[in-house]
Amino acid sequence: MSSFKRILVLVAVLVLWTAPALAAKKFPSKPMELVCTTSPGSSVAVWCQLLAQEFPKVLGVPMRVTFKSGGSQHEPVLYVSGKPADGHIIMHISASFYGYFHLPHYRRSYDDFQTLAQVEKHVYGVAVKCNNKYGIKTFEDLVAYAKKNPGKLSMGSNKRGSTHHRHQLAFLKAAGIGDKVKTIFYRGDGNVVKDVLGGHLPSGQASPRTWRPHIEAGTICPLVSQTHKRLSHDPIWKNVRSAVEVGLKYDLPLHWQGLMVKRGTPPEVMKILEDAVYKVTSSPDYKDYLAKGTHIVLDVKTGSEWLNKDMAKNQAVVKQFMIDHNIIKK
Repeated sequence: MSSFKRILVLVAVLVLWTAPALAAKKFPSKPMELVCTTSPGSSVAVWCQLLAQEFPKVLGVPMRVTFKSGGSQHEPVLYVSGKPADGHIIMHISASFYGYFHLPHYRRSYDDFQTLAQVEKHVYGVAVKCNNKYGIKTFEDLVAYAKKNPGKLSMGSNKRGSTHHRHQLAFLKAAGIGDKVKTIFYRGDGNVVKDVLGGHLPSGQASPRTWRPHIEAGTICPLVSQTHKRLSHDPIWKNVRSAVEVGLKYDLPLHWQGLMVKRGTPPEVMKILEDAVYKVTSSPDYKDYLAKGTHIVLDVKTGSEWLNKDMAKNQAVVKQFMIDHNIIKK
């Protein structure tokens, strides 16, 4: 081999060896975008806006929020899958995506993406209108009424086939009234609270934060927090018993919010983004957000191997759940 050819080979090897490091060094090289899979005004939208405020402080470039939620979150999936896998576009993901990827109209699968991080878990609570016609004032009253009047009591929750749905059914089954209470599904827990408040729905499952102003007003009475421990940091919920305290034993399928990117995003860029997530969630403004959000438990998890295993395991579990409840066909 001639000296010139040897030099060319060495240059090629050097380029291949240093390219990832150079890509990471230049990242981010332009403004970033966060695709939020909800509508403006929701509690998740607040979270997305907070991230778009905090990420630039860490990464040094602006970040805009784009809201897309059509087709059971198929719209944002298609949108992100059509963008470069360079880390400049991040998509909000939640535990509900365990099920979304099984929906028959989806033309993309999780294989087209990779989870960047699970960031926070969300908890729920069951409540009733204080002056309800059923005489329900405690969790025990709810169980007793349901057992005495099978089929006459209903409970609302968010989205059929979602983590909220799974939690509701697990909760009712553990209470011994799974076959005695009708389940009604809404688009957003705000609508659940509205119908309980209006007397159109006997009971509901929603986030403690959504219930809070109506509990403060004395119109809504909480029965139980669907958690392992009491929400002791919240003055409104600290005296409300947890699911464990009322004697329920079940695996609490808590909802989570996180972030994902298009598969093929360079590992070096993933590492920069992972580090940024930890810094963002440690910022003063994020800590203030956590203090005000009773329904939120910070639980940051990164690492593609664990996250992909979690997605694979839970996709199988949720797929069977969706088949069992006639949401999708086998």
